Amino acid sequence: MGEVLIRPEPFHLISNYGTGGDPKSRGRRTSDEPAFTVTGKFTRSKVTAVDGTELKRLSWAEAGQLQSFPADYPWAGRNQAQQIGNATPPLLATHILTASLL
Repeated sequence: MGEVLIRPEPFHLISNYGTGGDPKSRGRRTSDEPAFTVTGKFTRSKVTAVDGTELKRLSWAEAGQLQSFPADYPWAGRNQAQQIGNATPPLLATHILTASLL
């Protein structure tokens, strides 16, 4: 994630999904790791500094970047978070189309 997102310091991304509803069981990833699956509820995920200080949550542009969309992709209309979560990432689409042509 750290290679894709321009953030001034290392961070942890805490998933909006818990195990059995227990918030303490929510998945955590560092900025050195790949992102979780980006869902339409990504705005509920938390971002913290390594020391635990809460940081600004993911923006639409950042969530799109984690899906391999350019930072300036023109998301439009209503419920953009759901659009991002439901989108097929461009890099994945490229690989699927390439494989289908072989």
